[in-house]
Amino acid sequence: MKQLFYFLSIFIISCGTNSSDKVLVSNYGYTQGTTYSIRYMSPKGENHQKIIDEVLLKVDHSLSTYKEASVISKINNNESMQTDSLFIDVFEMAVKIAKETDGAFDPTIAPIVNFWGFGFEEIQNKDEKVHAALMETVGYENLSLKDCLLVKTHPKTQLDFNAIAQGYTVDLIAQELQKIGIHDYMIEVGGELICNGLNAEGQLWRIGIDKPTEKIEEKRFQAIIEVDNKAVASSGNYRNFNVDEKNGEKYVHTIQPKSGKPIQSNLLSVTIVSESCIEADAYATACMVMGLEESITFIDKKPELEALLIYSGPKGQWLKYQTEGFTEMCIYQDL
Repeated sequence: MKQLFYFLSIFIISCGTNSSDKVLVSNYGYTQGTTYSIRYMSPKGENHQKIIDEVLLKVDHSLSTYKEASVISKINNNESMQTDSLFIDVFEMAVKIAKETDGAFDPTIAPIVNFWGFGFEEIQNKDEKVHAALMETVGYENLSLKDCLLVKTHPKTQLDFNAIAQGYTVDLIAQELQKIGIHDYMIEVGGELICNGLNAEGQLWRIGIDKPTEKIEEKRFQAIIEVDNKAVASSGNYRNFNVDEKNGEKYVHTIQPKSGKPIQSNLLSVTIVSESCIEADAYATACMVMGLEESITFIDKKPELEALLIYSGPKGQWLKYQTEGFTEMCIYQDL
């Protein structure tokens, strides 16, 4: 789960010019409580900011829990059960991944995320009775779609797609650029990204993956990979945590849906490479919940995924697990 999408930062580190009639165009801005960076090779340098803005507006209208009039906010407040095509796409993918991960990914965890102060509405009272009451509303099995209406078995069940919406937004923008003939691009929203084709130098896009440190260091990258028509998403707890003012205890933003408690794990960060960014985004979150051993077992059963897991060893040293495909993508590693 993510609050304000402070996450592993993934940045482009390669750009330039080429001799064709395509020109590198860059669009930057703010959306979904975070930033976006989009670069693409455009014939004659035509700027497609309008198309990008239209996608971002549609996503906000459907999936933003920070917009009172959005589809998801109205559903959470029981003002309307009417969905739209974007909501249905994300809901169906969320339920699919929830089933695959045995509930490690659960889009109904919103009230508990709020309880711990990482959601769209912090709950000040951290009483155990309040927590227990909120847990009764959690469970993706409490929801179903009937035609275009969302059906709740518990009226207080709430949805939060923050752990999947950024990846979905990336995929939507990629689809729109493909429609107008843009096939060489890097689209990043809040650290989740997809790369297709070649950059301005006629090479594969190069992506730097941050080290799992609280502060960004001068030598910040744990790995640099070349991405060939794939999506990349990362998740980690080392920069997104709260400290209890009463006892000084630190608790992280990744919540275990079954217990409703922040996870305790030696798994520091997860990077997933997949065909779609919505899947990479959700699987990265699920792996952080599952922990190291369960994540490795899960990833080994899904050959379509590539992954890098960074974890702490018994002496506090950093160790890694990575798939063979991820190793082949690497042009640099610092571990």
